[in-house]
Amino acid sequence: MAKVAPTADELDHHPVWENVYDRVSVELSTHDVGGITELDLRLAEAMNAAAHEVGTRN
Repeated sequence: MAKVAPTADELDHHPVWENVYDRVSVELSTHDVGGITELDLRLAEAMNAAAHEVGTRN
């Protein structure tokens, strides 16, 4: 979350996300248009890059 927050601020696009212990869940959607937009996709790309950078586990 900490790695992605600056990108969310830059995009002025803030997801619904929660952190519980060692898990982060994210809901990417642009509520005022009722679906997925380019901003959601750009933020998802940043999240994927951050996840690969720090390593992920299932």
